[in-house]
Amino acid sequence: MKAVSLLKKARINPDEAVLFIKYEEAMRNLLEAKEEYCPNLEIKNMTKKNLLTLLNSYADCVSKYHPENYHQERGVFLENFKMLKKYGLTDEDYNCLDFY
Repeated sequence: MKAVSLLKKARINPDEAVLFIKYEEAMRNLLEAKEEYCPNLEIKNMTKKNLLTLLNSYADCVSKYHPENYHQERGVFLENFKMLKKYGLTDEDYNCLDFY
């Protein structure tokens, strides 16, 4: 059975989104976590390419981690830690961000 057929049979609109997060909301969440866990990170100095890398990583982390205690946002920073060291993160920040 095709996915569309299955959804329509259950009267579920197949065109509806499962996840939809605007860049603005994602960035707002990342900025909140930054203030809490790594205030020295200079996001305002990041290139467009690196900002998009963070935002795309956020999309992945939303499905990997629960939202409590900024785990999704901290996951983004951890997954991109090497890149973010250019923008002010330190090895000490890694320990603050790590939630394992």
